[in-house]
Amino acid sequence: MIKDWESGGENMTILDKIEALSDKYEDYIIDMRRRIHSNPELSFREHETSSLVIGELEKLNIQTRSGIAGNGVLGVLQGHEKGKTVLLRADMDALPIQEELDVEFKSRNPGVMHACGHDIHTANLLGVAKILSDIRLDFKGTVMFMFQTGEEKGGGCKKMLDDGLLGSKSVDAALALHVMPVESCKLLLSKGNITANSDGFTIKIFGKSAHASRPQDGVDAIHIAGHVIVGLNSILSKNVDPGVSATFSIGKIKGGRANNIVPDYVELTGMIRADTEESRDAIRENLNSISRGIAESFGGHAETEVREGYPSIVNDEKLVDKIRDLFSRDLIVMGESVSEHKPLMTADDFGYISRIVPSVYYMVGTGDYAPQHSSKFFVDEKCIKLCTRTMAAGALRLLDTI
Repeated sequence: MIKDWESGGENMTILDKIEALSDKYEDYIIDMRRRIHSNPELSFREHETSSLVIGELEKLNIQTRSGIAGNGVLGVLQGHEKGKTVLLRADMDALPIQEELDVEFKSRNPGVMHACGHDIHTANLLGVAKILSDIRLDFKGTVMFMFQTGEEKGGGCKKMLDDGLLGSKSVDAALALHVMPVESCKLLLSKGNITANSDGFTIKIFGKSAHASRPQDGVDAIHIAGHVIVGLNSILSKNVDPGVSATFSIGKIKGGRANNIVPDYVELTGMIRADTEESRDAIRENLNSISRGIAESFGGHAETEVREGYPSIVNDEKLVDKIRDLFSRDLIVMGESVSEHKPLMTADDFGYISRIVPSVYYMVGTGDYAPQHSSKFFVDEKCIKLCTRTMAAGALRLLDTI
């Protein structure tokens, strides 16, 4: 088929061309992935990754805009005539993790690792750009390639939107994927809320200091904190609909100055994850009322602060039907299955896009070797071609070209 493509096979469908070109560029994409993996960069510091992306897009004569929210990049490719506009997104940043894998393209940056697959996302989108550039005369409409800064920390997607990512353009649909440590080459695609709303919180508990020999003169903030922690754990069982998915956790406790002093201050910090706005609001409200009530009952007081995080990703039902039909019936891939999934408790700032543009976000299994954000995170590179084929074809399906 590659031979037919290179000789200009006239009987090839656009899907045939995507399949052939994904074979042709597979080595290129894997090489790009390994280059990025060996040089991981933290959120908002993706200087070299951004430069690499810009250089590759310019080779394709794709209109390129850089420096969006720092290191964000946007490529714009026009088809043979005007039509709809679709946005494709890949995130570029790595994590502050020391890699323990013994691979030839292991991270060269101490304490930094691509442990979530963003190296694959970036390399894959470059491959998709090459394919769609080659067949730009076969489709109408506009494809926007969003290479995002700072997904892991700081909400780079929102920062890019605020920095004029879309400008005056009207975007009809957006498409993104994420590799997942599940069965190799398994596709996961669902409608509605598919990830969690994610919020951080801090509870400040104030007591009164005293010497340990006279505890009656003080108000023990650690004692109050213990009761607050127990009380807060009732929220999920008593205040949230058991039919929805939600998690609540306290990850850090800080308080006390000496072992013979009744502490006057304790700080609790943690995370809220909920797949609906109703459960999100219920956790927030009860976090505040329970903390304050318990603290006051022991003679102290509490203040709560919730830091709004990433909104959940909402998959557009009609667009999901289009993409599911493509994946399960039309697209020639590797015999994989397309499955639905329950809402994930993970968070992804693509949620900011899905709130303003009809969107589809799907997962591609790359082998269950180690969990994401693990120092031993590993992927089956044979599945990367599936990412490329599905995203390139998905973009054209959303443009109503195929």
